[in-house]
Amino acid sequence: MSELKTDQIQPAGFWQGAKDSQAIIFTYLPVSFAFGVSATQFGFSAWEALFLSCTMYAGASQFLVVALLGSGTSIWMTALTVIALDIRHVLYGPALQNLIQDKLNLKKTAVWAWGLTDEVFASGMIKLSQRRQEWSESWMLGLSLFSWLSWALGSFLGGLFSNQVSHLPQFLQAALDFLLPALFLSFLLAAFEKKHTLVVGVSIITAILACYFINMSAAIFIGIFAGIIAGLFKYYILKQHDDHPVDPSGASHES
Repeated sequence: MSELKTDQIQPAGFWQGAKDSQAIIFTYLPVSFAFGVSATQFGFSAWEALFLSCTMYAGASQFLVVALLGSGTSIWMTALTVIALDIRHVLYGPALQNLIQDKLNLKKTAVWAWGLTDEVFASGMIKLSQRRQEWSESWMLGLSLFSWLSWALGSFLGGLFSNQVSHLPQFLQAALDFLLPALFLSFLLAAFEKKHTLVVGVSIITAILACYFINMSAAIFIGIFAGIIAGLFKYYILKQHDDHPVDPSGASHES
């Protein structure tokens, strides 16, 4: 009797998620270290920098928070500014849920959803779009937990050793600011497909024009809005056109 072999793919587990978080960790550590340094320069302690990374965990927005609070801006104005900057995170959960086929565990979802940064979201989207059967909530837990731990650790270390950073070469200090957007760009390119060309193209071109004629802050929101409009146009207009092809003979199919 020959043995039956199954090709069923097993979902990735917690430790596989921790392993897959290495690319994020290696980028988060230097960037969060830079945040810890920045926080101490504005008068915060290493423990306060760690507290911000544990309670906010807002990535680049944390740099803005310490700058605003350090310059005397009210906490309410700071909160409103950060909310406006990070409003995109509201869309991350629904975008993932549309691709998730399994029933979600509320307790697990609450944990990994809290750690849904740009990079974790991009990793989850790539897994769901390219290797859907390998995705699991345990994998998301490992990915998000270890990513957050690296960010918190880097923030604390940056606060502790901020005095030594001034001795680093200027090009290394400048490289720290580029690591986070470079990592997200790599995830974006990995998830890019030909069918997204219209939306991505419209977003980039609109953002570049807005950056040139207005400013960079406005360009971010205008580029996002233009991408949304392009996506809606592609889905509702172009899709309907594809669903009702024209008869080559020119004859009408209407009765």
